[in-house]
Amino acid sequence: MNALLENAIDSLKVGMDFYLKDEYRYSHKHAILTIFHSIELFLKEYLYRINPILIYKNIDKPIKEDSTTVGIDSLFLRLENLKIGLPDEYKEIVRKIKKRRNRIEHHRYERDANDSFAIGEALKFITYFVETKLNVKLSDHIDSSLLDKIEKAIFDYQELQGIAGFRLEQWLKEQAPDVDFDNDEFNIFDYFDGTVECPVCNNEFLVLDKKPKPFCFYCNKEIDAKMCNDCGFIFLDPNPEFRIMHNFDVETGLTYSGKDQSQPSITSSLSRHCCGRISVNGVLSYWGQ
Repeated sequence: MNALLENAIDSLKVGMDFYLKDEYRYSHKHAILTIFHSIELFLKEYLYRINPILIYKNIDKPIKEDSTTVGIDSLFLRLENLKIGLPDEYKEIVRKIKKRRNRIEHHRYERDANDSFAIGEALKFITYFVETKLNVKLSDHIDSSLLDKIEKAIFDYQELQGIAGFRLEQWLKEQAPDVDFDNDEFNIFDYFDGTVECPVCNNEFLVLDKKPKPFCFYCNKEIDAKMCNDCGFIFLDPNPEFRIMHNFDVETGLTYSGKDQSQPSITSSLSRHCCGRISVNGVLSYWGQ
């Protein structure tokens, strides 16, 4: 077993150790970081087997011990160019866990019930990818007791998906009690615009219309979410108090201070994005977070 694969499996084991330490407040934080690291390494192993140079960011320069390797987006692009791209479903799983990893590394971590869902989804990707693309049996490298726990986490994730889908189906039937949903002529989009990704749990069970407030059937509660009219991005409705407290200028994306409110109080690189998103020194954040 080469060093890349060995490193990936070790990160998976360590990530599961953190995940199972449920009494520790930050256990899921470290599980997300470490399991995502294992995903990156498994993907690099796939490229490495084709040609070791493909794991490096710039293949037109001399390769050294500390040469920068490719990130997730570049990995996916190289796989596409090699005509061995992954199904969209699995790429989306990786992008969602990457989003959580970025939030932890560049901003903050708050433990919530959706951690288990995200980890279960990531483990689903790992088992699929390792066995079907790398042709490696995890059972050859991970003891059976830990493997059982990985499989249980995947089962719990799939069960939660099923429960959310059931809630959505029941709600739809309440909206149209006289409609035969099994009829081939039934068009679900006659009754609502479909579901979108929830900015809280990152699952596509958020309904923006037909309720007093947007409702996520996975979170099973109302979500203060809105859709950007420019790009379609779903974001949490910003807290107006944050803008008032910080004198946030929506048009410029700058925070002002001083008696005449004329001087920006932030000297770092601050950029405004659609939906009121802002980035400081290139790190994307949200109003009020």
